[in-house]
Amino acid sequence: MRRGLSRALAGLCATLLGVLAVGVGPARAAGPMPFFQLPFPCGETWRLATYSGHGAYNIDMTFTGGGSNGRTIVASAGGAVASKGTTPRGGNYVTLDHGNGWRTTYYHLIAQSPLGVGQYVITGQPIAQVGSTGNSTGPHLHYEVTRDGSGTEAWFNGSPSGINSEGAAARNVTSANCGVAAGQVYEAASNNGWRPQAVSGPGGAVTGVATAAIGVNGTKVLYSLNGGMIFEAASDNSWRNLHTGVVGAQGTALAALNVNGVKLVYNVVDGYVHEAASNNGWRNLNTGIGGVANNSIAAIQVSGVKYVYSIVGGYVHEASSANGWRNLNTGVPGAAVAAITVGTTKVLYVINNNAVYEATSATGWANNWTGISGITFNTIAATNLNGVKLIYTTVGGYVHEAASNNAWRNLNTNVGGSRIGVLTLSGVKYLYAS
Repeated sequence: MRRGLSRALAGLCATLLGVLAVGVGPARAAGPMPFFQLPFPCGETWRLATYSGHGAYNIDMTFTGGGSNGRTIVASAGGAVASKGTTPRGGNYVTLDHGNGWRTTYYHLIAQSPLGVGQYVITGQPIAQVGSTGNSTGPHLHYEVTRDGSGTEAWFNGSPSGINSEGAAARNVTSANCGVAAGQVYEAASNNGWRPQAVSGPGGAVTGVATAAIGVNGTKVLYSLNGGMIFEAASDNSWRNLHTGVVGAQGTALAALNVNGVKLVYNVVDGYVHEAASNNGWRNLNTGIGGVANNSIAAIQVSGVKYVYSIVGGYVHEASSANGWRNLNTGVPGAAVAAITVGTTKVLYVINNNAVYEATSATGWANNWTGISGITFNTIAATNLNGVKLIYTTVGGYVHEAASNNAWRNLNTNVGGSRIGVLTLSGVKYLYAS
Protein backbone atom coordinates (compact mmCIF):
# COMPACT_ATOMS: atom_id res chain seq x y z
CA MET A 1 0.00 0.00 0.00
CA ARG A 2 1.33 3.46 -0.84
CA ARG A 3 2.42 5.69 2.07
CA GLY A 4 -0.44 8.17 1.57
CA LEU A 5 -3.07 5.48 1.68
CA SER A 6 -1.32 3.89 4.65
CA ARG A 7 -1.57 7.15 6.59
CA ALA A 8 -5.22 7.49 5.67
CA LEU A 9 -5.93 4.01 6.90
CA ALA A 10 -4.11 4.83 10.12
CA GLY A 11 -6.64 7.38 11.29
CA LEU A 12 -9.61 5.41 10.07
CA CYS A 13 -8.61 2.21 11.88
CA ALA A 14 -7.30 3.87 15.04
CA THR A 15 -10.41 3.43 17.15
CA LEU A 16 -11.30 -0.10 16.13
CA LEU A 17 -10.28 -1.45 19.52
CA GLY A 18 -13.40 0.17 20.90
CA VAL A 19 -15.65 -1.71 18.51
CA LEU A 20 -15.79 -4.78 20.69
CA ALA A 21 -14.70 -3.09 23.93
CA VAL A 22 -11.18 -4.45 23.76
CA GLY A 23 -8.37 -2.54 25.45
CA VAL A 24 -4.62 -2.76 25.56
CA GLY A 25 -3.36 -3.82 28.98
CA PRO A 26 -1.31 -6.32 30.95
CA ALA A 27 -1.43 -9.87 29.62
CA ARG A 28 -2.91 -12.43 31.99
CA ALA A 29 -4.06 -15.21 29.69
CA ALA A 30 -5.47 -18.26 31.41
CA GLY A 31 -3.84 -20.68 29.01
CA PRO A 32 -1.08 -21.12 26.45
CA MET A 33 -1.10 -19.11 23.24
CA PRO A 34 -2.43 -21.07 20.27
CA PHE A 35 0.04 -21.69 17.46
CA PHE A 36 -1.25 -18.84 15.31
CA GLN A 37 -0.59 -18.62 11.59
CA LEU A 38 -0.93 -15.71 9.17
CA PRO A 39 -4.65 -15.51 8.26
CA PHE A 40 -4.08 -16.15 4.56
CA PRO A 41 -3.54 -19.28 2.46
CA CYS A 42 -0.20 -21.06 2.42
CA GLY A 43 2.56 -19.32 0.49
CA GLU A 44 0.90 -15.91 0.11
CA THR A 45 2.99 -12.87 1.14
CA TRP A 46 1.29 -9.92 2.88
CA ARG A 47 2.51 -6.54 4.10
CA LEU A 48 1.96 -5.97 7.83
CA ALA A 49 1.88 -2.41 9.15
CA THR A 50 0.66 -0.13 11.91
CA TYR A 51 0.84 3.66 12.25
CA SER A 52 0.74 6.52 14.68
CA GLY A 53 -2.67 6.62 16.31
CA HIS A 54 -3.52 3.16 15.01
CA GLY A 55 -2.86 1.13 18.15
CA ALA A 56 0.29 -0.68 19.21
CA TYR A 57 -0.82 -4.18 18.23
CA ASN A 58 -3.40 -3.62 15.50
CA ILE A 59 -2.22 -4.77 12.07
CA ASP A 60 -3.32 -3.65 8.62
CA MET A 61 -2.56 -6.36 6.07
CA THR A 62 -2.33 -5.84 2.31
CA PHE A 63 -1.44 -8.37 -0.38
CA THR A 64 1.97 -7.88 -2.01
CA GLY A 65 1.09 -9.77 -5.17
CA GLY A 66 -1.68 -7.51 -6.46
CA GLY A 67 -5.06 -6.29 -5.28
CA SER A 68 -6.28 -7.31 -1.83
CA ASN A 69 -10.00 -7.04 -2.51
CA GLY A 70 -11.83 -10.36 -2.38
CA ARG A 71 -8.82 -12.40 -1.31
CA THR A 72 -9.52 -15.33 1.01
CA ILE A 73 -9.04 -14.94 4.75
CA VAL A 74 -8.45 -18.15 6.70
CA ALA A 75 -8.51 -18.91 10.42
CA SER A 76 -5.25 -18.15 12.20
CA ALA A 77 -5.93 -21.03 14.59
CA GLY A 78 -8.71 -23.45 15.42
CA GLY A 79 -11.64 -22.13 17.42
CA ALA A 80 -15.29 -21.25 17.45
CA VAL A 81 -17.07 -18.24 16.00
CA ALA A 82 -17.70 -15.96 18.99
CA SER A 83 -19.47 -13.16 17.15
CA LYS A 84 -19.90 -11.52 13.78
CA GLY A 85 -21.68 -8.49 12.45
CA THR A 86 -21.20 -4.99 11.13
CA THR A 87 -20.01 -1.80 12.84
CA PRO A 88 -19.75 1.74 11.44
CA ARG A 89 -15.95 1.81 11.76
CA GLY A 90 -14.92 -1.80 11.37
CA GLY A 91 -17.44 -2.76 8.74
CA ASN A 92 -18.15 -6.46 8.49
CA TYR A 93 -16.20 -8.45 11.07
CA VAL A 94 -15.92 -11.90 12.59
CA THR A 95 -14.33 -12.89 15.91
CA LEU A 96 -12.94 -16.36 16.65
CA ASP A 97 -12.60 -17.66 20.21
CA HIS A 98 -9.59 -19.97 20.46
CA GLY A 99 -10.14 -20.83 24.12
CA ASN A 100 -8.21 -19.99 27.27
CA GLY A 101 -8.83 -16.27 26.80
CA TRP A 102 -7.47 -15.98 23.24
CA ARG A 103 -9.42 -14.35 20.41
CA THR A 104 -8.73 -13.02 16.92
CA THR A 105 -10.89 -10.48 15.09
CA TYR A 106 -10.99 -9.78 11.35
CA TYR A 107 -12.39 -6.41 10.10
CA HIS A 108 -13.43 -4.69 6.83
CA LEU A 109 -14.67 -7.98 5.32
CA ILE A 110 -16.18 -7.71 1.85
CA ALA A 111 -19.33 -9.42 3.15
CA GLN A 112 -20.56 -11.13 6.29
CA SER A 113 -18.71 -14.34 7.12
CA PRO A 114 -20.76 -17.36 6.04
CA LEU A 115 -19.94 -19.06 9.34
CA GLY A 116 -22.52 -19.32 12.10
CA VAL A 117 -21.92 -18.18 15.66
CA GLY A 118 -20.71 -21.19 17.65
CA GLN A 119 -19.42 -23.00 14.56
CA TYR A 120 -16.02 -24.63 14.98
CA VAL A 121 -13.27 -23.98 12.45
CA ILE A 122 -9.80 -25.44 12.02
CA THR A 123 -6.54 -23.67 11.30
CA GLY A 124 -6.46 -22.61 7.66
CA GLN A 125 -10.21 -22.93 7.09
CA PRO A 126 -11.65 -20.10 4.95
CA ILE A 127 -13.73 -17.72 7.07
CA ALA A 128 -14.23 -14.57 4.96
CA GLN A 129 -12.83 -12.33 2.20
CA VAL A 130 -10.87 -9.10 2.33
CA GLY A 131 -12.91 -5.97 1.66
CA SER A 132 -13.14 -2.28 2.45
CA THR A 133 -16.40 -2.01 4.42
CA GLY A 134 -16.78 0.40 7.30
CA ASN A 135 -14.51 3.40 7.73
CA SER A 136 -11.86 2.33 5.22
CA THR A 137 -10.40 3.96 2.12
CA GLY A 138 -9.01 0.84 0.52
CA PRO A 139 -9.22 -2.96 0.66
CA HIS A 140 -7.19 -4.47 3.52
CA LEU A 141 -7.61 -6.73 6.54
CA HIS A 142 -7.49 -5.12 9.96
CA TYR A 143 -6.40 -7.92 12.31
CA GLU A 144 -6.33 -8.04 16.10
CA VAL A 145 -5.30 -10.61 18.71
CA THR A 146 -6.54 -10.33 22.29
CA ARG A 147 -5.95 -12.38 25.39
CA ASP A 148 -8.31 -11.99 28.33
CA GLY A 149 -9.79 -9.00 26.52
CA SER A 150 -6.56 -7.05 26.13
CA GLY A 151 -4.69 -6.42 22.90
CA THR A 152 -1.39 -8.22 22.49
CA GLU A 153 1.28 -8.70 19.86
CA ALA A 154 0.36 -11.17 17.15
CA TRP A 155 2.61 -14.17 16.55
CA PHE A 156 2.69 -16.15 13.33
CA ASN A 157 4.20 -19.63 12.89
CA GLY A 158 6.01 -19.40 16.22
CA SER A 159 7.54 -15.94 15.68
CA PRO A 160 6.44 -12.49 16.88
CA SER A 161 4.96 -10.27 14.19
CA GLY A 162 7.11 -7.31 15.25
CA ILE A 163 4.03 -5.07 15.26
CA ASN A 164 4.27 -4.13 18.92
CA SER A 165 4.20 -0.32 18.90
CA GLU A 166 2.74 2.42 16.76
CA GLY A 167 6.22 3.13 15.44
CA ALA A 168 6.92 -0.46 14.38
CA ALA A 169 8.29 -0.77 10.86
CA ALA A 170 6.16 -2.43 8.19
CA ARG A 171 7.30 -5.86 7.04
CA ASN A 172 6.36 -8.61 4.60
CA VAL A 173 5.38 -12.03 5.95
CA THR A 174 4.78 -15.21 3.94
CA SER A 175 2.00 -17.47 5.18
CA ALA A 176 2.85 -20.88 6.58
CA ASN A 177 -0.83 -21.59 7.15
CA CYS A 178 -0.51 -24.93 5.43
CA GLY A 179 -1.98 -27.06 8.21
CA VAL A 180 -2.84 -30.73 8.01
CA ALA A 181 -6.39 -31.12 6.81
CA ALA A 182 -8.76 -32.86 9.17
CA GLY A 183 -10.21 -35.98 7.62
CA GLN A 184 -13.35 -38.01 8.18
CA VAL A 185 -12.72 -40.69 10.82
CA TYR A 186 -13.72 -44.23 9.90
CA GLU A 187 -14.21 -47.23 12.16
CA ALA A 188 -13.40 -50.73 10.93
CA ALA A 189 -13.80 -53.90 12.99
CA SER A 190 -12.04 -57.23 12.66
CA ASN A 191 -15.34 -59.08 13.10
CA ASN A 192 -16.83 -57.22 10.13
CA GLY A 193 -14.12 -57.87 7.57
CA TRP A 194 -12.52 -54.48 8.29
CA ARG A 195 -15.39 -52.78 6.46
CA PRO A 196 -14.92 -49.03 7.15
CA GLN A 197 -17.89 -47.10 8.47
CA ALA A 198 -17.89 -43.31 8.78
CA VAL A 199 -18.04 -42.23 12.42
CA SER A 200 -20.82 -39.69 12.63
CA GLY A 201 -23.21 -38.52 15.29
CA PRO A 202 -26.15 -36.17 15.78
CA GLY A 203 -23.82 -33.17 15.53
CA GLY A 204 -22.25 -34.34 12.28
CA ALA A 205 -19.18 -36.25 11.16
CA VAL A 206 -16.24 -36.90 13.46
CA THR A 207 -13.14 -35.49 11.78
CA GLY A 208 -9.55 -35.03 12.88
CA VAL A 209 -5.87 -34.91 12.09
CA ALA A 210 -5.25 -37.52 14.78
CA THR A 211 -7.29 -40.05 16.77
CA ALA A 212 -6.91 -42.07 19.95
CA ALA A 213 -9.33 -44.63 21.35
CA ILE A 214 -9.93 -46.30 24.72
CA GLY A 215 -12.49 -48.64 26.21
CA VAL A 216 -14.47 -47.62 29.30
CA ASN A 217 -16.75 -50.30 30.77
CA GLY A 218 -17.44 -51.79 27.37
CA THR A 219 -17.97 -48.44 25.68
CA LYS A 220 -15.76 -47.30 22.82
CA VAL A 221 -14.50 -43.76 23.44
CA LEU A 222 -12.85 -41.90 20.57
CA TYR A 223 -10.76 -38.75 20.85
CA SER A 224 -10.02 -36.62 17.81
CA LEU A 225 -7.76 -33.61 17.32
CA ASN A 226 -9.23 -30.94 15.08
CA GLY A 227 -8.10 -27.34 14.75
CA GLY A 228 -6.12 -27.52 17.97
CA MET A 229 -9.17 -28.71 19.89
CA ILE A 230 -9.74 -32.20 21.31
CA PHE A 231 -13.16 -33.79 20.99
CA GLU A 232 -14.67 -36.88 22.61
CA ALA A 233 -17.25 -39.17 21.00
CA ALA A 234 -18.61 -42.35 22.58
CA SER A 235 -20.39 -45.33 21.10
CA ASP A 236 -23.01 -45.22 23.87
CA ASN A 237 -23.85 -41.62 22.98
CA SER A 238 -24.44 -42.20 19.26
CA TRP A 239 -20.95 -40.83 18.54
CA ARG A 240 -22.08 -37.31 19.44
CA ASN A 241 -18.84 -35.33 19.07
CA LEU A 242 -18.33 -33.13 22.14
CA HIS A 243 -15.56 -30.60 22.70
CA THR A 244 -13.63 -31.51 25.84
CA GLY A 245 -12.60 -27.89 26.28
CA VAL A 246 -8.97 -28.64 25.42
CA VAL A 247 -7.59 -26.08 22.97
CA GLY A 248 -4.16 -25.17 21.65
CA ALA A 249 -3.03 -28.74 20.92
CA GLN A 250 -0.53 -28.74 18.07
CA GLY A 251 0.50 -31.13 15.34
CA THR A 252 -0.85 -34.68 15.22
CA ALA A 253 0.33 -35.99 18.61
CA LEU A 254 -2.55 -37.52 20.56
CA ALA A 255 -2.78 -40.38 23.06
CA ALA A 256 -5.40 -41.53 25.56
CA LEU A 257 -5.61 -43.78 28.61
CA ASN A 258 -8.22 -45.23 30.95
CA VAL A 259 -6.76 -45.43 34.45
CA ASN A 260 -9.25 -46.85 36.94
CA GLY A 261 -12.16 -45.22 35.13
CA VAL A 262 -10.49 -41.83 34.74
CA LYS A 263 -10.11 -40.84 31.10
CA LEU A 264 -6.82 -39.13 30.26
CA VAL A 265 -5.75 -37.38 27.07
CA TYR A 266 -2.17 -36.43 26.14
CA ASN A 267 -1.27 -33.78 23.61
CA VAL A 268 1.55 -31.36 22.75
CA VAL A 269 1.46 -27.58 23.24
CA ASP A 270 4.51 -25.47 22.39
CA GLY A 271 6.81 -28.49 22.63
CA TYR A 272 5.48 -29.68 26.00
CA VAL A 273 3.33 -32.73 26.69
CA HIS A 274 0.07 -31.78 28.40
CA GLU A 275 -2.34 -34.05 30.26
CA ALA A 276 -6.08 -33.50 30.57
CA ALA A 277 -8.29 -35.65 32.80
CA SER A 278 -12.03 -36.26 32.86
CA ASN A 279 -12.06 -35.91 36.66
CA ASN A 280 -10.43 -32.47 36.47
CA GLY A 281 -12.75 -30.76 34.03
CA TRP A 282 -10.36 -31.56 31.17
CA ARG A 283 -7.94 -28.84 32.34
CA ASN A 284 -4.94 -29.24 30.04
CA LEU A 285 -1.98 -29.27 32.42
CA ASN A 286 1.68 -29.08 31.44
CA THR A 287 3.55 -32.19 32.57
CA GLY A 288 6.89 -30.43 32.10
CA ILE A 289 7.94 -32.96 29.47
CA GLY A 290 9.56 -30.58 26.99
CA GLY A 291 11.38 -30.41 23.69
CA VAL A 292 9.12 -33.01 22.12
CA ALA A 293 8.05 -33.36 18.49
CA ASN A 294 4.35 -32.69 17.96
CA ASN A 295 3.70 -35.51 15.50
CA SER A 296 3.66 -38.56 17.79
CA ILE A 297 3.22 -39.54 21.44
CA ALA A 298 2.13 -42.74 23.16
CA ALA A 299 0.84 -43.53 26.64
CA ILE A 300 0.41 -46.70 28.68
CA GLN A 301 -0.16 -47.56 32.32
CA VAL A 302 1.35 -50.31 34.44
CA SER A 303 -0.12 -50.95 37.89
CA GLY A 304 -1.59 -47.46 37.96
CA VAL A 305 1.66 -45.74 36.94
CA LYS A 306 1.33 -43.66 33.78
CA TYR A 307 4.09 -43.71 31.15
CA VAL A 308 4.36 -41.24 28.28
CA TYR A 309 6.63 -41.78 25.27
CA SER A 310 7.67 -38.87 23.07
CA ILE A 311 10.20 -38.08 20.36
CA VAL A 312 12.98 -35.69 21.41
CA GLY A 313 15.81 -35.03 18.98
CA GLY A 314 14.97 -38.15 16.98
CA TYR A 315 14.99 -40.51 20.00
CA VAL A 316 12.16 -41.98 22.04
CA HIS A 317 12.06 -40.70 25.61
CA GLU A 318 10.12 -42.17 28.53
CA ALA A 319 8.55 -40.21 31.39
CA SER A 320 6.44 -41.61 34.21
CA SER A 321 4.04 -40.15 36.73
CA ALA A 322 5.96 -42.01 39.44
CA ASN A 323 9.15 -40.15 38.55
CA GLY A 324 7.87 -36.59 38.39
CA TRP A 325 7.62 -36.89 34.60
CA ARG A 326 11.42 -36.81 34.22
CA ASN A 327 11.93 -37.46 30.51
CA LEU A 328 14.65 -40.09 30.04
CA ASN A 329 16.19 -41.13 26.74
CA THR A 330 15.59 -44.79 25.90
CA GLY A 331 18.23 -44.66 23.18
CA VAL A 332 15.69 -45.93 20.65
CA PRO A 333 15.75 -43.83 17.45
CA GLY A 334 12.45 -43.13 15.77
CA ALA A 335 10.16 -40.71 14.00
CA ALA A 336 6.92 -42.09 15.48
CA VAL A 337 6.12 -44.27 18.48
CA ALA A 338 3.44 -46.61 19.81
CA ALA A 339 3.46 -48.45 23.13
CA ILE A 340 1.74 -51.45 24.70
CA THR A 341 2.15 -53.65 27.76
CA VAL A 342 2.61 -57.41 27.86
CA GLY A 343 2.21 -58.32 31.49
CA THR A 344 4.38 -55.76 33.26
CA THR A 345 6.79 -55.44 30.34
CA LYS A 346 6.64 -52.19 28.40
CA VAL A 347 6.93 -52.63 24.64
CA LEU A 348 7.72 -49.88 22.14
CA TYR A 349 7.17 -49.89 18.40
CA VAL A 350 8.88 -47.16 16.38
CA ILE A 351 9.15 -46.14 12.77
CA ASN A 352 12.70 -45.41 11.71
CA ASN A 353 13.75 -45.01 8.07
CA ASN A 354 10.41 -46.43 6.87
CA ALA A 355 10.84 -49.62 8.91
CA VAL A 356 9.30 -50.79 12.20
CA TYR A 357 11.39 -51.75 15.22
CA GLU A 358 10.49 -53.30 18.57
CA ALA A 359 12.15 -52.48 21.90
CA THR A 360 11.18 -53.73 25.36
CA SER A 361 11.93 -52.65 28.89
CA ALA A 362 12.80 -56.28 29.70
CA THR A 363 15.77 -56.16 27.32
CA GLY A 364 17.02 -52.71 28.28
CA TRP A 365 15.34 -51.22 25.21
CA ALA A 366 17.41 -53.29 22.78
CA ASN A 367 16.08 -52.26 19.39
CA ASN A 368 15.16 -55.07 16.98
CA TRP A 369 13.83 -54.85 13.46
CA THR A 370 10.48 -56.61 13.07
CA GLY A 371 11.05 -57.19 9.37
CA ILE A 372 8.36 -54.65 8.49
CA SER A 373 9.47 -52.06 5.93
CA GLY A 374 8.06 -49.85 3.21
CA ILE A 375 6.09 -47.66 5.63
CA THR A 376 4.89 -44.56 3.77
CA PHE A 377 3.59 -42.37 6.61
CA ASN A 378 5.03 -41.68 10.06
CA THR A 379 2.06 -42.91 12.05
CA ILE A 380 1.87 -46.11 14.07
CA ALA A 381 -0.51 -47.78 16.51
CA ALA A 382 -0.28 -51.01 18.48
CA THR A 383 -2.30 -53.19 20.82
CA ASN A 384 -2.08 -56.45 22.77
CA LEU A 385 -4.88 -58.95 22.21
CA ASN A 386 -4.64 -61.99 24.47
CA GLY A 387 -0.84 -61.94 24.33
CA VAL A 388 -0.64 -61.40 20.58
CA LYS A 389 1.17 -58.16 19.75
CA LEU A 390 -0.36 -56.23 16.84
CA ILE A 391 1.09 -53.30 14.89
CA TYR A 392 -0.77 -50.96 12.54
CA THR A 393 0.99 -48.79 9.97
CA THR A 394 0.22 -47.13 6.64
CA VAL A 395 1.61 -48.44 3.36
CA GLY A 396 0.51 -46.86 0.09
CA GLY A 397 -2.43 -45.10 1.75
CA TYR A 398 -3.85 -48.24 3.40
CA VAL A 399 -3.64 -49.43 6.99
CA HIS A 400 -1.68 -52.67 7.36
CA GLU A 401 -1.74 -55.08 10.29
CA ALA A 402 1.19 -57.21 11.45
CA ALA A 403 0.96 -59.79 14.24
CA SER A 404 3.64 -61.35 16.41
CA ASN A 405 2.06 -64.79 15.90
CA ASN A 406 2.28 -64.43 12.11
CA ALA A 407 5.98 -63.58 11.85
CA TRP A 408 5.08 -59.88 11.52
CA ARG A 409 3.71 -60.35 7.99
CA ASN A 410 2.32 -56.91 7.14
CA LEU A 411 -1.15 -57.53 5.72
CA ASN A 412 -3.38 -54.97 4.04
CA THR A 413 -6.68 -54.36 5.85
CA ASN A 414 -7.88 -52.33 2.83
CA VAL A 415 -8.86 -49.57 5.25
CA GLY A 416 -7.70 -46.24 3.79
CA GLY A 417 -6.02 -43.70 6.04
CA SER A 418 -2.81 -42.13 7.19
CA ARG A 419 -3.67 -41.50 10.85
CA ILE A 420 -4.48 -44.49 12.99
CA GLY A 421 -5.96 -45.33 16.36
CA VAL A 422 -6.69 -48.82 17.64
CA LEU A 423 -8.79 -50.39 20.38
CA THR A 424 -9.66 -53.93 21.45
CA LEU A 425 -12.90 -54.81 23.24
CA SER A 426 -14.24 -58.29 23.97
CA GLY A 427 -11.76 -59.84 21.56
CA VAL A 428 -12.68 -57.53 18.68
CA LYS A 429 -10.11 -55.20 17.14
CA TYR A 430 -11.33 -51.72 16.13
CA LEU A 431 -9.40 -49.42 13.82
CA TYR A 432 -9.99 -45.68 13.67
CA ALA A 433 -8.47 -44.15 10.57
CA SER A 434 -8.62 -40.79 8.85
